[in-house]
Amino acid sequence: MSIATHLGFQLPKPVQRWMKPPRDSIKINVDAAFKDGNSSIAVVARDWRGEVVFACAKRVYSNLPIHAEAKAIKWALCLAKNLEAAAMIVESVSKDCVDALAPSGKLVPWRIRGICSEILNLILLIPGCHVSWIPRVANKAAHSLAKWSFLNKVFGSFDVGFGPPCFESIIMDEALVSSL
Repeated sequence: MSIATHLGFQLPKPVQRWMKPPRDSIKINVDAAFKDGNSSIAVVARDWRGEVVFACAKRVYSNLPIHAEAKAIKWALCLAKNLEAAAMIVESVSKDCVDALAPSGKLVPWRIRGICSEILNLILLIPGCHVSWIPRVANKAAHSLAKWSFLNKVFGSFDVGFGPPCFESIIMDEALVSSL
């Protein structure tokens, strides 16, 4: 029991929602959806104003969640290579993937060792780039797009105004909340 609980009050929980990146930066959220040996990945990039730069989904051939999540990170970096921004933030819900990319010396799971090496090489090509972990509640747009694309077998680029309704509503909600 914490001291605050023991004294009869609760500390406020940190807000867990999508947040805009710093000025002149781009934040790219990634996620994967998988079932029965099939998977898809989604990438949603937004600028410092919260506006969608690009949103894409594609099918990948991976029956392991950690491998599909690593492929999503790599794809995001490949798409972002030519964007000009002061910083590039890639966010993933896969703590194992993000930890595997950290310089902490933690052992990289053997199933993603090769792709992690490729990701680290891509990060070196993008000034101000880093990959970080976020909770699923702060990654709703990428999650909904990956899941919708997987279930409907529709892949490619999605424009705001011409995307799946579940994705559109999350983008609009997060834009409103992040401007408060």
